[in-house]
Amino acid sequence: MDFSFEGGYMRLITSIYTMEQLNSLAPYLDMALLEYKDTSLNYKDLDLALAIDFCKRNHIDIVLSMDKIYEPTNIDIAKEYLIKYKDLVQYFYVTDLGVCNLAIKLNIEDKIIFDPKTMITNSLDFNSYASFGFHALGISSEITLKDVLKINEKAQKKAFYQVFGERLMFYSKRKLISLYSIKNNTEYPKHDVYFKEATRNDYFPGEENINGTIMYRSYLLSYLEELNELKDIAYGFLESYKVSDSIMASVLKIYKEALNGNLMLKEFNALNLNTNKGFAYKDSVYQKEELKL
Repeated sequence: MDFSFEGGYMRLITSIYTMEQLNSLAPYLDMALLEYKDTSLNYKDLDLALAIDFCKRNHIDIVLSMDKIYEPTNIDIAKEYLIKYKDLVQYFYVTDLGVCNLAIKLNIEDKIIFDPKTMITNSLDFNSYASFGFHALGISSEITLKDVLKINEKAQKKAFYQVFGERLMFYSKRKLISLYSIKNNTEYPKHDVYFKEATRNDYFPGEENINGTIMYRSYLLSYLEELNELKDIAYGFLESYKVSDSIMASVLKIYKEALNGNLMLKEFNALNLNTNKGFAYKDSVYQKEELKL
């Protein structure tokens, strides 16, 4: 079955962290977001050259993740990767406007999927960024589904929107686990860890790596039931972090069936995943701190 949707139907982009995962999910992949240690915020041990060759041989479109925040001291590294891979991958997934600016100077802005995470929350913002000529723009997951659809309706470029998986909640360039280890004079693991705040019951998965500290929400986003409403969005992103390969394969199959009009809700529920709709049906509430006189 061909799941490469055209003319108003969503294509699914799945994050890939290892060659083992790529091999396992290959039969179900339309587009692969390759997470590589030199370019990605979060990563494992993906061999980028092997992954690109594998995707090309298996007719899987490639998006190279470049979602790190770059500084003046290392922005030239981003330029090197843009030049090196511009003819080898279909798109670059970027969160840093500095990298976008490099792409514009290299005349490859049409290969950029720009996703500033929480920043694009209305059509004015969306189309302002669209004027730079990027291929697609990421819509915030911290707004309601109604607002997401309004933005896409007025969008002057293709939209990118997360429809499944862990949602990035916090990122700091500070290595917080290491600092905590020093404070307590105790060594703590830095990978596949869970964070807990004193005032909350939830456990938040995350990592500490060369880029700093990363934390995700305590649940998996799932918009399977909303996929029919969202199908006119060009790209639906599935984050595979913390999901086993076998479960991820099932999720991909179920999502593809949903895009074909077959909602396999019973099969999805049988996976027993800790899913949540996030902000799909409720606006973010910002409470002002009490003014103390």
